[in-house]
Amino acid sequence: MNLDILDVSQIISRTCESARVFGVNFYSVLTRGSQFKVESIMLRISKPENFLMISPSRKQVGSQRSLECLPLIMEPISKFYNSSIAVLDFQSLYPSIIIAYNYCYSTCLGRIQKPGESSRFGVLDSFDLPDGLLNSLKDYINISPNGVMFVKPEVRKSLLAKMLQELLDTRVMVKKSMKEHKDDSGLLRSLDAKQLTLKFIANVTYGYTSASFSGRMPSVDIADSIVQTGRETLERAIDLIHNTEKWGAQVVYGDTDSLFVYFPGKTVEEAFALGNEIGNTITKMNPAPIKLKLEKIYHPAVLLAKKRYVGFKYESPEVTEPVFEAKGIETVRRDHTPATQKILESSLKILFRTQDMSELKQYLYRQWTNILLGRVRLQDFIIAKEVRMGTYTSRDGPNGAIVAQTRMNKSIRSEPQYGERVPYVVVYKGPGAKLKEEVVSPETVLYNSHLRLNAEYYIRKQIIAPISRIFNIIGVDILSWYENMPRVQSGAFGGLNSFAEPENGKLRFIDQYCLRRHCVACRKSTDQGTHTTDGAIRLVAANIIVCETCAKEPQKVIYTLTCRQTSAQRKLRNILSTCQECTGLSPLDCKTSNNQSRSQCEDVPCVSLDCPIYYERLTAKKDVQALLSYNKLLDDLSFS
Repeated sequence: MNLDILDVSQIISRTCESARVFGVNFYSVLTRGSQFKVESIMLRISKPENFLMISPSRKQVGSQRSLECLPLIMEPISKFYNSSIAVLDFQSLYPSIIIAYNYCYSTCLGRIQKPGESSRFGVLDSFDLPDGLLNSLKDYINISPNGVMFVKPEVRKSLLAKMLQELLDTRVMVKKSMKEHKDDSGLLRSLDAKQLTLKFIANVTYGYTSASFSGRMPSVDIADSIVQTGRETLERAIDLIHNTEKWGAQVVYGDTDSLFVYFPGKTVEEAFALGNEIGNTITKMNPAPIKLKLEKIYHPAVLLAKKRYVGFKYESPEVTEPVFEAKGIETVRRDHTPATQKILESSLKILFRTQDMSELKQYLYRQWTNILLGRVRLQDFIIAKEVRMGTYTSRDGPNGAIVAQTRMNKSIRSEPQYGERVPYVVVYKGPGAKLKEEVVSPETVLYNSHLRLNAEYYIRKQIIAPISRIFNIIGVDILSWYENMPRVQSGAFGGLNSFAEPENGKLRFIDQYCLRRHCVACRKSTDQGTHTTDGAIRLVAANIIVCETCAKEPQKVIYTLTCRQTSAQRKLRNILSTCQECTGLSPLDCKTSNNQSRSQCEDVPCVSLDCPIYYERLTAKKDVQALLSYNKLLDDLSFS
């Protein structure tokens, strides 16, 4: 099993390829940080040119001035866009800027300053140039937007530029080879691991220069030059787009290296044509290898805030069925329930496809009704939040910490790791109950059938709140829809099985007392038998009875009940086989009573709450145990 996981995740092959590219040992790829890997490659380039890399002390690193420049992150125009939005992205913007403008430790001449002033460079307290050097190089100097001077490639080629150019060129060759060897899966995996490693190194090189807290050789002058140049590159592109009337475009959002360009009234095909034209025009106005490329088209889309947007994605004009893509909203966040993600995604798809608010209202009514009636799956309502035990007081701990503390009270070995996500659900414990009193672990609900979800909490806090944040933009009041919806009676959560009653026959809600008598065979109402409160099957909720019609055909009753038992046992057996194959473990036998066979009680020691089979296994096991109550009736019918 472990070997299969390693093979599927490709940990060994990817780590081996990374070690070859970085020039470090296998273990260092897994344990060392990105700065160590950047230095490993940089040293191989700097040594032949007789450059030595300095090793600043922690005091020197901490004494350098703070970073001053910020990337351009625009506040989006929050609204629903019913026309096309083109997303244009500068490919490898920061590495391209280093190459294009020759930024590096080896090419920097320091900041522009008055004659006679002493200057600093990165971690160095003083950085004085020889007399007359600037005058002799005055025609070969690039000045960054923040006032730092670098020599042009004609004087000295930047070491960082050499390294990044080789990395990017090699990655292009590797990706070309991948297209030529699609049939060789082994070679394809090796090449893919190599290109991912090359991409990683190119992307973290800027971080090496800007690591002002724990850097091995940081330089705020170089880092600020890269960031400010990138910012001005985006600003020039935005000005060009807004000042070119034939495009009729508006930049509605920008983030570091990407632009969201809105084309009012344009189709997807027209947006692709205009987007490619914009990309080519802006690429020509920047030095190579800076390149602006059209990445995708959103049509329609909703922009909420910085780094939070959603829309239907088209990656080429030939695409007929768009892909739903969301960034930063609840559909892709792990701190919300699966029910929230599914309902929000379906609601947005209705908005994008039809813009019919009546259809959306009916869909939400159905979902809210199912939650109120308890016709839902428990796994869709599990909340998992990070906890940091030991940092809370007894009063201000979050809900996850309360559940974790309850487990720790039973076993200290249950303490979660620092920052681990602890799952919990919110159950109903009567009016006036505090939320902290209603949070329990999922296992508690699974093994206590009388507990039901707090439908009001989930609907108002977990579902309506995130939906409203999006639909308020278009003037839809989701909360008023719920408050004006016809009321339905909340039902107990019966998510475990169709037959089992609450343990020990403790009926907790009024609807469980008002049950009719049914025939155990044909399931029709009958006047036979009497009510009981200790029956093992919820379907009957009384002593096991047979109506007069079925009593005349005992063999048919035996066949019907036996088929039910066999079907339930077969279902459990199939589920157990699936679990055994997944875990690689044999089932453990539980204690058996006189009327229970070992095959009916065996189980697999897996309690993964993320696995849907886990809930199916518990349901099937409860069904098998509940149907054992047929045995006495079958014995009586067999000897009658």
